[in-house]
Amino acid sequence: LLYLPPYSPDLNPIEESFSTWKAYLQRHMSAIHQAEDPILALLDALASCITAEMAQGWFRHAGY
Repeated sequence: LLYLPPYSPDLNPIEESFSTWKAYLQRHMSAIHQAEDPILALLDALASCITAEMAQGWFRHAGY
C-alpha cells in the first residue's frame, strides 16, 4: 500500500496532458480562431496533438 499526498500533480498523468494542450493552444490559437468552425478546429487540434507515446511516457513517469 502506497500513500500519496492529497494532491500530487507530479504523479497524475492528466496534469502533463493538460500542460501539453495548453502549450499547443498558445502556439496555435490564431489558426484556430481563423478556422471556418473554431470549435471543431479546437477539438481536432486537441485530439491530434497528443500521441500514444506521449501518454505512455507520462504514465511511466508517474510510476504506473
